Amino acid sequence: MGNRSDGLSDVLQDEDVMFDGPSGARDLWFNTTTPADLAATTDPTAGAKFVHEAPDGGAVFRIVSWAPGTHDDKTPEEMRAVHAQLGTAHIPSVEYLESAKHPSMHRTDTLNYIVVLSGKMWALTEGRDVLLRPGDVMVLQSCIHGWRIEGPEPCVMAATFIDGAWSSGPAPKEQ
Repeated sequence: MGNRSDGLSDVLQDEDVMFDGPSGARDLWFNTTTPADLAATTDPTAGAKFVHEAPDGGAVFRIVSWAPGTHDDKTPEEMRAVHAQLGTAHIPSVEYLESAKHPSMHRTDTLNYIVVLSGKMWALTEGRDVLLRPGDVMVLQSCIHGWRIEGPEPCVMAATFIDGAWSSGPAPKEQ
């Protein structure tokens, strides 16, 4: 929803979120600056390449769906290639991933707001893990993390990734 060229509010876009299979991600909107341009009336995601991180100084809102077993059988080398293709800022070394809880472990330079819409997912850290269920909300601040599906159903999440920076204090060590 937004404002038409005549200044009246209206539904500017109305379509279903579709994936090619049980796993996938779809950016619904992104902005490349903050504050965001509130006069935008066209879909900024149309024709844009999908990347893991939010644009520098901006944010991205996306829907992500994971099928059971997603990334469970990937080697550290395969997961590093996946993250490199997605443009992930901090990809752990093969040595780190070989002893990590899950091959999906990584870190982004973003502040993420995540809401589980359906299914169950383990949010993995280097410390404690937490099982996320429908309706659960998580704030993720640029830490090493990974994901593992719980149960036979896909997990669908809505997430907002906001570009971030370390202004004070120690940044996490590189893995």
